[in-house]
Amino acid sequence: MAKVIVADENEGRRGLLANSLEREGFDVTRASTLRQAEGTALATMPEVVLLEGDWSTGDVIDASQRLMSDPEFAFKCRIVVLSRSITEDFLIAAARAGIAEVMSKPIDMPTLIEQIGKHTRKQFVPPPADIDSGTGGGGTFDVGMVMGDGKWALPMLKGLVSPEKINADFINEIMQQLGEEGIEVDEDVDLSMMSSMLRIALNRLVGEASELSSEEESDDVESSGEDELGKEASSVPSFKQMSKGKKTLGGGGKPSSKLTAGSTMETILQNQADDIGDEIIEIMDSILDEEPDFIAIHEDEFMARIDPQVLKMTKLTTEIIHELLWSLGRPGAVSDLTLMTQIEDAAILTKEVLDSLPELEEEE
Repeated sequence: MAKVIVADENEGRRGLLANSLEREGFDVTRASTLRQAEGTALATMPEVVLLEGDWSTGDVIDASQRLMSDPEFAFKCRIVVLSRSITEDFLIAAARAGIAEVMSKPIDMPTLIEQIGKHTRKQFVPPPADIDSGTGGGGTFDVGMVMGDGKWALPMLKGLVSPEKINADFINEIMQQLGEEGIEVDEDVDLSMMSSMLRIALNRLVGEASELSSEEESDDVESSGEDELGKEASSVPSFKQMSKGKKTLGGGGKPSSKLTAGSTMETILQNQADDIGDEIIEIMDSILDEEPDFIAIHEDEFMARIDPQVLKMTKLTTEIIHELLWSLGRPGAVSDLTLMTQIEDAAILTKEVLDSLPELEEEE
């Protein structure tokens, strides 16, 4: 059962979120302050920490930075923030703090539950903003090298095979998971010995990969240079060449294994993207060139006429209701969380009605 911490100083909102997640099978812990959330998170290492974005005391960005500065937390856990502020500066600050996702309010509960599920399963979710990862902590590693460089994953791997990551507790967690899945394990296994064996084996593989990448780099330096690189890039198969029998976009083709030794992942992906882009343009052109089979023009007797005075009264009434709803939606005006959500939804709907109504012509 995935563990989630729900941190919100508003008791009603905190209870609503926690109860909704518990009904979906999550193991939820509630926190009413940021400090309480931090201490509980570092003690229990939950899969997800769900934080409210606006606090009367404390700052969610600072709290996230403190959590992500812990190596174990950064490796095991993710932070999701619910906030009304989705400005570019806030999203960049959130990404730099190590926050996995920022969801704008009002929150759609099914969407929130779906995203929490993705985070607990460690699936990829786009970060709040694109930033340079740098060389700092917070669970990141330096990827400041090209895709074709064989060493791009080694910094991460070297960090993962350290004694802090692979130890007796790590092996014990794996054995418990195997037991939960019905796989029989020997309970008399020496956990310390198993962790040492696994760490030595992985370190050897990483060391061999480092030596291999160094040899490849040396060979590249002694090669003829840019001319041959250009030939290799031109010989990289395109997406169409790598797929056989493909009839629709992304449909069922089997990639060809005829890749040149000098082909870089960056070049392959670029060729695939170019081919997909060309195919999308062709498909869109064919769609835009289509003409409708029938065009129906209603005669005047079938058209409903609207009295301008009725339209004017409708618009004035909607404007008054919209202003009233926004006044009720101010923080503290309504204490009931469910009613507060209904007021926010009604305010959004009245705004959409106002936007859809035609402008009235001023009488001369």
